[in-house]
Amino acid sequence: MTAVPSRLDPRWRDVVTGKRTTNFSMLASKMLMLRIVMSAKNDPSTTNISKCCSEVYEFFEKNKTLAASDIAALFR
Repeated sequence: MTAVPSRLDPRWRDVVTGKRTTNFSMLASKMLMLRIVMSAKNDPSTTNISKCCSEVYEFFEKNKTLAASDIAALFR
C-alpha cells in the first residue's frame, strides 16, 4: 500500500495549485482535483489553499487503498 505524505508536506500545495499533476486512474480523484484546482485558482489566499490541502489530504488518506496508484503517481 502506498503511504500518503504527511498533512504538512509542502508538496500538497503544489498538488492543489496544479503544479503537480498526473492522469488520475480513479474518477473520484479526477473530479476532486478538478474542483480543488479551480478553487485554488479562483481564490489563491493562504486560507483557501490550506483548506484545499486539508481536503485533498483527507480524501487520499481515507481512500489510500483504492487511490494507491494516484497517490504514487502524484508523489514519485
